[in-house]
Amino acid sequence: MSHLKPLMTVSLAALLVLSARANGQNASSPGPHMIVVKLVEKGGAMPYAFEPAIAVAQRGDTVRFMEAAGVMHNVHFTKQASGAKLGGAATSPYLMTKGQTYDLVIDGRFAEGTYEYVCQPHEAIGMKGTLVVKSGGEVASKR
Repeated sequence: MSHLKPLMTVSLAALLVLSARANGQNASSPGPHMIVVKLVEKGGAMPYAFEPAIAVAQRGDTVRFMEAAGVMHNVHFTKQASGAKLGGAATSPYLMTKGQTYDLVIDGRFAEGTYEYVCQPHEAIGMKGTLVVKSGGEVASKR
């Protein structure tokens, strides 16, 4: 029985590491990360949403916006961090079919700070999200 407890502890730790890697949230791994934000249909008073609503990234990461509702959506940045120069990346093309994606590389156009974005066709009904760009440390998406 005394050998079972350490084995269970090591197994649990390994499971947590594998789970974080599967979700693309292993901040200790070198290199860029892929952060997926789905454009979903939820129903109710606010039928469409970005999931997760808040994403955290650092330079070199890619934020992949994925159409999951089969309804016309886009990504339009309404607020940018001071010093940002998004240019044409401030508004994505329209995503209209399930599985269609728009990849946004967090590069020199993005200054450290907070960015707010909306889906233009659904802004009036509250479809909005937030991107936080950090210089390093833990990178994860809040769900």
